[in-house]
This record gives sequence, C-alpha cells and structure tokens, in this order.
Amino acid sequence: MPDFGQNVSGAEEQMCHLILLLPVLTLPVFWLWAAVYALPVYLVISGFSVWVYFYAAAVMRRRVVIGPEMLLHDQAEMVSEVADGLRILLHGELCHAESLDSLRRGDRVEVVGITGVTLRVKSVPDANSSTRAHP
Repeated sequence: MPDFGQNVSGAEEQMCHLILLLPVLTLPVFWLWAAVYALPVYLVISGFSVWVYFYAAAVMRRRVVIGPEMLLHDQAEMVSEVADGLRILLHGELCHAESLDSLRRGDRVEVVGITGVTLRVKSVPDANSSTRAHP
C-alpha cells in the first residue's frame, strides 16, 4: 500500500521538535545581549512559536484529504443496480458500491465505509420531502 507521506523520518521529526523548543533555545540571548535588545528578539521568536503551535493544532483537526478516507461522508448519486451491487456517481466518477437500503436511480447516498474497492453507502433523506405529517 502506498505511504502517502504519513511516516516521518528521524530528521523531520527532530526539526519539528526543534521548532517547538525555540523559546527555550532562545533564552541564551539574555546572556549575550542586554535586556533591551534580547527581549524584543525573544518576544518575536516566542510569538512565532505560539503561531506555529496554533497552526499545527488547527491542521491536526482537519479532515483527511488523501487516500480512501477522503471519500467518507461524501454524497453521491445512485446511477444503476448491477449484479454485484450498485454503481454510484461520486465526484464525476462511476464507483462500485453496496447498500442495505433499497435505492432507486437518482437517489442521493452518503459514503459510510470502504471495503477494498467497494464503497458502503446509505440513503440520504431528500431535502424536498418532509417526514412530518402536515395538519
């Protein structure tokens, strides 16, 4: 299976930790320079580190955008029923799928799982139809 860049080498991992330790590694500027010069340098580097921390936290919360996982929870349209399952139109491509719901051509479906090259889908309620009884 392809790697998709998920494994990080030792050098890259050490560089990440080096960036996270910048405020600590910058403390010696107070030994070398007067506080008037060292404090602005230290504050700029610490501010950069805080920005990196928040940016890294935001990136880690993002949805996966590579590999098969990127298809999860996407919506598609059921195109046809074939002997070994369904054909759905997902991102402009015909894909093989299976579902426990009874579906008709044109129904909206959501990808809920992936088994090999087969997508598992479920029916998505139509936004135009209402399930509540009207008085």
